[in-house]
Amino acid sequence: MKQYLQYRAGASILPILRDEGLRRERIKVFAAPAGGPKWFASVGFDRALMSSGLLGDSDGRVLLVGASAGAWRCLAMACADPPSAYEKLRIAYSRNVFTAEHTSESIAAALKSNVDDFISDSDIPFILNHPHLDVAIHVVKSRGPAGSERTWVQAGALAAAFVLNAVSRHGMALFFERVVFYSGPHEPLFVRNSFRGSSVRLDLNNLRQAALATGCIPYVVAGVPEIPAAPPGRYRDGGMVDYHINQDYSAGPDGITLFFHHQRRIVPGWFDKHLSWRKPPGGSLDNVLQVYPGPEFVALLPGGRIPDRTDFTTFVHDPVERIRRWDEVSQLSGILGEEFLEAVESGKIRGLIQPMGETPGSTSEG
Repeated sequence: MKQYLQYRAGASILPILRDEGLRRERIKVFAAPAGGPKWFASVGFDRALMSSGLLGDSDGRVLLVGASAGAWRCLAMACADPPSAYEKLRIAYSRNVFTAEHTSESIAAALKSNVDDFISDSDIPFILNHPHLDVAIHVVKSRGPAGSERTWVQAGALAAAFVLNAVSRHGMALFFERVVFYSGPHEPLFVRNSFRGSSVRLDLNNLRQAALATGCIPYVVAGVPEIPAAPPGRYRDGGMVDYHINQDYSAGPDGITLFFHHQRRIVPGWFDKHLSWRKPPGGSLDNVLQVYPGPEFVALLPGGRIPDRTDFTTFVHDPVERIRRWDEVSQLSGILGEEFLEAVESGKIRGLIQPMGETPGSTSEG
């Protein structure tokens, strides 16, 4: 039987996982990366996670944290009917059709419709008062020229940010300020411990706007100009600074951050994907269990690749084919969910986990 999943664990939890396997009570955080349509490879895993009860119960809270499409996955999982909300998100996102005639404003309107499609009015109070799940949504507040909606001004700001980020990751702070919107009884532990930015509690008036803002890619999608209860400014995609993992989300020395990723490499910020040497901050992966598809699974997919945002332009004249491919990836990803649950329930996962940084093989990365 082929093994399609690969597993890596940080130094703090590797011996625990090898000794006792993956136990529900140790999962304290579920982290979902940004990455556009790459998330379709995670559909089967997410569905398995929702059906398994691994994400906590009333005896212990679990934080769902992410940016962009990752944040949308988290929000869907926290809705009153998670499988239904998640499928509405999958359908709404995959059926978007964009052409050269679309503007940043019309794309923003389409994404707002996506958010409205999978989060109902009754879901908002449910998310805010969830019995055992808390949500944290990464966004950024634009600074200076990065806050302009003029295309040429944004282009210049992004070019400058790219150059300064290559010199130092702190260069991004000149253009984008971290903000995290959160639910739950307390501010997330990572915000209190190490987060360099501001935090805003989610409420009935700002949840939809925060959800939209986290998907507003600069230059492509118009930002959200004001969000209730948040500092004045224009808000955009949190993946600009917190792309895959760029924070220490750990909650205690033996708490596990479960992280399904579309690839092996973990990239801290959006511009860092072009910098092969750039890695997440030291210690931020010590409590992470990373699960990701190996090359044998990727070979099964249409074109032998994980979907990405370029598919919108590649299939601009044939959106039906793009949608067909994304649906096929979603369907095939069910293999991964089944394999993961079998490995957990049988205890086989104990022998499959490798140290972070030592797993052989990879998929196309970006």
